[in-house]
Amino acid sequence: MKTESNQAQERDWASLPPDVLNLIAKLLNEITHFVRFRAVCPLWRSSTPDTDLAQQFPWILDNRKDPHDPNLNFYSVPFNKIYTIHVPRSINKTFSGHSDQYMFTLSQHHQAVSLLNPLNNHDIPLPAYQLVGSPHWIGPQQTKMGEYVVCYGHSGRQSPKLVFCHPGQNNWQELELSSDYTDCHHFYLRGMLFSIERTTGATKVTNIADGTLAYVIPPVEGHLGNCAEYLVEDSRGDILRVPRYNPRFINGFDVYRLDVATKSGLPCWVKVNNIGNQALFMDRDGGFALRASHLSGIKENCIYFLKTIFIRVHIEPSYGVERIDIETGAREHLPCPLKEPVSWFVPSLRHLSAQ
Repeated sequence: MKTESNQAQERDWASLPPDVLNLIAKLLNEITHFVRFRAVCPLWRSSTPDTDLAQQFPWILDNRKDPHDPNLNFYSVPFNKIYTIHVPRSINKTFSGHSDQYMFTLSQHHQAVSLLNPLNNHDIPLPAYQLVGSPHWIGPQQTKMGEYVVCYGHSGRQSPKLVFCHPGQNNWQELELSSDYTDCHHFYLRGMLFSIERTTGATKVTNIADGTLAYVIPPVEGHLGNCAEYLVEDSRGDILRVPRYNPRFINGFDVYRLDVATKSGLPCWVKVNNIGNQALFMDRDGGFALRASHLSGIKENCIYFLKTIFIRVHIEPSYGVERIDIETGAREHLPCPLKEPVSWFVPSLRHLSAQ
């Protein structure tokens, strides 16, 4: 007579129902676990398409000193692991910005540009860049079908210019900007260029399709010109403005939500101290928002800021992730073992199709 333990040992795990396998796969928030899960057998692989990933933990990309090295190092904060990914198409390229799943790359001569997914080595060439200096990626935050790739640069010494295209197009479309746009932080969201003036703090919102000024958002109360700015579209569809102040004056972040349905009919920034079940991930190139409930170990209503810590001159800086509670301002330092971390990256196996 077979015991219950013998029956369990003889269970055919390869014959689990596909819907059960799919439910299990949706709980795998670390992409290496997902890849191993799909590698168990053909049925498990066919039941869990790589286009139907659960929300993944963000990784941190390490700066690559040698552009000829095809290997990229990433660090997973929740699992305290460094992953080395072989990415042949990253050779002789530098990273100038990122969306959640693709990186904006420049060749060493800054003419050839592309979107690169380092996990599947999928590279989408973009038109050659012709503006003066290096292009500055300003969007999109999420890599979506039909979305523009938008860069900010200069066509001459004083003339700012916006260039944008769909992946797969042969030429950049260009939008000449007036000198009023020169001293601004620029962001691309929902087909609009958001330009935050450094001195006044006012935000010009411009339609990139025709260059018309849609509206101007007044500055926030007590605006300080000496701050970095982030603009993030959160998982609820709200647009958040997150200024980071110079630590020599004020060490911290504020969070504002764009309110376009005011009684006066004029849009404005409303200060908030609670963004609900979300976390913001910030680095030197930008930021994005993720639902915290989908990521075990990630705290809601917090900012995860990739920070460089300079101790004193001639001493190598240290790096880490600073977690800031938006409501209380409480801070916690999370160490990072990478030599020179540069940006957050959300792992994905998805291919973005060229238009």
